[in-house]
Amino acid sequence: MLLENRVPDVTSIRVRDVRVGLGYTGVKLSTGHVGVCHTLLDDLSCCQKIDSAGTLFDSSALELAQLANSWKLGEAVVGIATINALSQTVFETNIGPYSFTEGADYITQIEIKKNNTVAMVGYFKPFISTIKGRTNNLYIMERNPTVQGEDIFPDTACEEILPKADIVIITGTAIINGTIDHLLELSRNAREVGVVGPTTSMIPDPLFKRGVTVMGGIKVINAERLLQVISEGGGVPQFKDACRQIIIRPRTAP
Repeated sequence: MLLENRVPDVTSIRVRDVRVGLGYTGVKLSTGHVGVCHTLLDDLSCCQKIDSAGTLFDSSALELAQLANSWKLGEAVVGIATINALSQTVFETNIGPYSFTEGADYITQIEIKKNNTVAMVGYFKPFISTIKGRTNNLYIMERNPTVQGEDIFPDTACEEILPKADIVIITGTAIINGTIDHLLELSRNAREVGVVGPTTSMIPDPLFKRGVTVMGGIKVINAERLLQVISEGGGVPQFKDACRQIIIRPRTAP
C-alpha cells in the first residue's frame, strides 16, 4: 500500500479526532496533522451513516484510511479525510517525484489559450471569471440542479463534452462518489487534467498514473481552527485562513 511505503512510522499513528460537519469532514492524527474531505451531505442517507461512530478515537490511522474503499459514503468520506491527513506528513518530509507549489491559486497555474475548450466538472465559482477572461469556450457540468447558468449543463453532458476539451478541471468529490475513473477516461484527449479542492489533498501518485497532470489541494496550517469551523458547519470560506493552497505536478526530467 502506498501509505505504508511513504508515511514514516505509519503503523504507530493513531486517530485523535473525527469531525463530520455539514460541509466537510476532518480527521486529526496523533502527529497533529489534519486531513479534510467534502462531506457530500446531500448524498447521505440513514443507511450511509458510520456504523463505527463512537469507537474511532485512538484507532489506527492506517486502518481508518481503508474506509476510503467503503461503498457507504459516510465511511468513505472519513477514510479519504484520513488519507489526506496522512498525506500531510509526506508533504512535510518526503515530497517525492513531483513538484510542490505552496500558496498559489490553482487557476493561475493553468495555461489557457484563447481557442481552448475548458470543461469544468463541478461548479468552481472563483475560477469562472479568470477562465472567461482567457477563452469563451467554457462548459460547466454540475449535478446540483439548483445551480443554473448559460454555461452550466447537467453532469450527464460529460460524455459528450469531456472528450472534446483541451483542459478539464474536475472536483475532488468525484473521488468520493466513484466517478473519477470514468471522468478521467473521458478526459484522455485533454492537454491538461486537473483535480481540485480540499478533498484532493492526498499523495498524488494514483491520480497521476490515471492521466491527471495537476492537483490543487490544501495544506493545513492551523488544525484547531480548521476543526472548529468544521464542527460549526462551515466550509472553505471560513477555514481558508487555517490552510494554504497547494499545487502538485509530476516532476519533469531536467
